[in-house]
Amino acid sequence: MSAPVAPADALRTGWAALRAFFSEGTPALERAREALAAAEPAVRASGDPAQLVLWLLATATALQYTRRPEPMEAGLARARELVNLVARTQGETASVAYRPRMEAIARDLADVVPAEAARHVAEGLAYSERTVRLARLATRDDYLAPALASQGDLLVRLPGADRRVRRRAVTLHAEARRRWPPRDAEGRAQAALGGAAALLAAGEPAKAEPLLRDALAVFERFGDRYHRAAAHLLLARVLLALDRAEALDAQAEAVALFRALDCRWELARAEEALA
Repeated sequence: MSAPVAPADALRTGWAALRAFFSEGTPALERAREALAAAEPAVRASGDPAQLVLWLLATATALQYTRRPEPMEAGLARARELVNLVARTQGETASVAYRPRMEAIARDLADVVPAEAARHVAEGLAYSERTVRLARLATRDDYLAPALASQGDLLVRLPGADRRVRRRAVTLHAEARRRWPPRDAEGRAQAALGGAAALLAAGEPAKAEPLLRDALAVFERFGDRYHRAAAHLLLARVLLALDRAEALDAQAEAVALFRALDCRWELARAEEALA
């Protein structure tokens, strides 16, 4: 009989597959979900809060990227459990680093289930208000920058958002970019997608274009094909707003990348982006 797999080993397998998703696509995401599901009994039985934090974060993230409502709702529950666990074992200030994951899942649920967008955005914003307050009290830019960007992302998706709300989203993202730690180039590039979306929604596509081109260079350097595709898709919308013919090339690049990654929900959005 083979020896049981240690929780740390199982977690490493799950995390490795989750990281691979951004370059390899859906097959890697499925491997991550399977490894993390298999690891859960041992992780919970270990009684080690550090292992459980890592498992909850990976599981919530993997479920988020399924782009299917039921698993995403399960991911939302895992993200809440994660925040509560960290607050209980490390203090509420430490939990601020994990709160934007829950907000990101609510944000993405608003995209995946448009009929329930108002509910998901409202829940995310209510959570975000406290995240930003806690992050400002902590006086740590590595907490505050993601918190501000997360709130901006939610405001862009607020149904019926007026010009004031859209400008608020732009302002939040601008502050997030100023505060983002230089060592986290990839995180800053991912947040730039939200900043560009906010600028586009506010009627400033010309300001969004350089953000996206800078982000694309970062994703290329890190081999992140998933976010490269997302950046090309948003760039297509920006270029269309600027009446530039290159919009079709950017859309084609997004379609090709999402197809290669087998990200079907994203692919459908990319194919319809300029319709």
